Amino acid sequence: MRTPLRRQQGATLLIGLIMLVLLTLMATTTFRLGKSNLQIVGNMQFRNETVRAAEEAVEAAISVPTSVSVASTTSVDINADGTSDVTVNITPTLLQAHVLKNSALNLTAASGQLGCTLGAAQAFGIVGAATGNSLCALTLYDLKVAATEASTSTSVELHQGVSVQVPADTVCSLVPC
Repeated sequence: MRTPLRRQQGATLLIGLIMLVLLTLMATTTFRLGKSNLQIVGNMQFRNETVRAAEEAVEAAISVPTSVSVASTTSVDINADGTSDVTVNITPTLLQAHVLKNSALNLTAASGQLGCTLGAAQAFGIVGAATGNSLCALTLYDLKVAATEASTSTSVELHQGVSVQVPADTVCSLVPC
């Protein structure tokens, strides 16, 4: 038996509209979650690129031992488009310095300490000969590296410890020679 159309209350239409609203809310929520996840991954990528640029600048600074003790600013082009992407500031802090003793030197050619020696025959009139000091000193620097990416202002601060062998006379004003 069929009911006349006049007697229908429209419950199907109401349930259909509620389901449509629920599906719209689910789609909007899914879109927003996906967008925020994409932003998080993008931020992590910018941070990682900035860290790599900072590490590249540190490697360049420590490849020349005399440049470790001097504050410097470097620009790094990450994507090789000819423009500077990351600005890196390196600030060294001398933590420790000591003059090496002749008895502590490794005199193999590979160690690079052969030039640090003072011969026994040269003891008269040579500064450091009476104390047993060599011509070289070891220094320990803390490099504070602050890198800032230009387009997103992503910034990273790193600390890198570096030990460098230098001529003893460069640290004689800091430590007894």
